[in-house]
Amino acid sequence: MLTGIALSIYFCLPNPVAEPIPQIAITDTIEEPEDDFSEDLFDHLTEVSFEKINSDTDSGLELYRQSFSRSSVEKFYTCITHDKDVALAILSEADKNDIPLALAFALAYTESRYNPKATNSNSNTTIDRGLFQLNSNSFPALTEADFFDPYISAKYGMSHLKFCLNSAGNEVSALAMYNAGTGRVRSNKTPQSTLNYVGKIITYQKMLESLFADEVEAYYETRLLPGITVAVADKR
Repeated sequence: MLTGIALSIYFCLPNPVAEPIPQIAITDTIEEPEDDFSEDLFDHLTEVSFEKINSDTDSGLELYRQSFSRSSVEKFYTCITHDKDVALAILSEADKNDIPLALAFALAYTESRYNPKATNSNSNTTIDRGLFQLNSNSFPALTEADFFDPYISAKYGMSHLKFCLNSAGNEVSALAMYNAGTGRVRSNKTPQSTLNYVGKIITYQKMLESLFADEVEAYYETRLLPGITVAVADKR
């Protein structure tokens, strides 16, 4: 079944030359895959993801790490999550762990719909809590308040995803490990529910990458990069 998720974003970018920039209304719809996420597609995306993880630094991270563009990245993801603390928590920890921003936010959306208070009871009596649905058995030292703190959840969620990325070597397998555990994925016992879970994350990730490219990357490419090129040329 296709589920439409409407995102309405009113995002005003900062202007380095003080020209009036109109508000941009962004509306996009995410459709979840109608069919099950097949193992063949999983294998294909694993190969693509492996190439991506070894490519240049994520453009979102690059812009977040620059003082002149950081606020734009923060505003964009605050609009996406509708919660500034959630956005800042994910951005900070994704930055520390070198995790592509769209991947980090897609994981949080799929896990909790950006709800820091989300809970889920599992059949084995454990409980998943918070923004990144940290498991009570996997993180026994955390208090209930810790699980529901977006900054703490992002800290442990992103560090665990980083561990999965280092173990798997690609985003797709890492996401499967995050959901099903490293043992099941390494032994080729990834359940269908996990394959579908990975498919949902990738779908949302691609949507975020497209929106970010259109509304943030494009802005700085057209307004800042030409000026930088001219400045360098003038010096010569």
